Amino acid sequence: MIKKHSAAFAAFLTFTSYTAFTAVHASAASAENPASLSHATGYYDNSQLVTVVSIGGESEIYFTTDGSRPGKDSALYDGTPITVSENTVVRIAEYSGEELVSTDKASIKIRTTSPTASSEGGEYSGTLKVTLTCNDPDAVIYYTTDGSAPSKDSAKYKKAITISETTTLRFCAYAPDKSRSKVVTEKYTITDDSFSDPLCQALFEVVNETRAEYGLKPLKAHTALTEAAEIRAKEYSYCQSHYRPDGSRWDTILTAYGLKTSIRAENLAYYYTSAKQVMRCWMNDSFHRGNILNPDTEYIGLACYDDGWCKYWCQLFIG
Repeated sequence: MIKKHSAAFAAFLTFTSYTAFTAVHASAASAENPASLSHATGYYDNSQLVTVVSIGGESEIYFTTDGSRPGKDSALYDGTPITVSENTVVRIAEYSGEELVSTDKASIKIRTTSPTASSEGGEYSGTLKVTLTCNDPDAVIYYTTDGSAPSKDSAKYKKAITISETTTLRFCAYAPDKSRSKVVTEKYTITDDSFSDPLCQALFEVVNETRAEYGLKPLKAHTALTEAAEIRAKEYSYCQSHYRPDGSRWDTILTAYGLKTSIRAENLAYYYTSAKQVMRCWMNDSFHRGNILNPDTEYIGLACYDDGWCKYWCQLFIG
């Protein structure tokens, strides 16, 4: 028996990836007001809920979700919500008795989640290692380092990418039954491994001389990390703490600069007037010494802020 519904009846259809086999009768539009799908053919960044809207009349709506043409032997629309989580073609056919009244079709393409880089594009000193990740566990990442658009013919990401010269890194992800993610572009400008502030340059050299004495590799200067250290040194001049003036942890400054890393540390000191003096202070304390001599640390940012009364020093480390 066909159920009759009001003229304003709106039915919702969501779907996964294959033909739905649930059958039910539904109110549909006349030829003047054909049933239609809420979504147009196109690309979508996440799962979608697709609706079938029918206005007025009494007819039956049949549908498929595998791209095949629906007929009276297909599933009858019942309005049951189904989530679209991968590439799917939904087609509907509206019948009045044995007469085909209208049809509609939408090809819904779900993009793979866009991958991200461990370091945002910007200016860096020395060699940089960039890791790529994607929240979709089934996705495979492809990348280029010459600025060209990546595809499945490009290099497949397997391990951290070493950036030793100015490079435009472009990457994307592919997951089964989904469309390619959006292409992400990060440009890395590599500069000389040095500091413009003579005090910071002296401290940089002392740090690496000290690490060499312990058989450790030298740290590389990092422009964004140094900018973050400059902010922290100034904050330290009126808030002597590893917490920031707003009460947040010191490492929120790294997040603000897009520095995504699990190894992070901060050394602070004030009053000392030379690099050797402040290094002696830090090396005499096990906590600060551990930060300086961490074998897994790769990059350092340095700052010395002078407020006219004394100097405030900051070392930031990431790995």
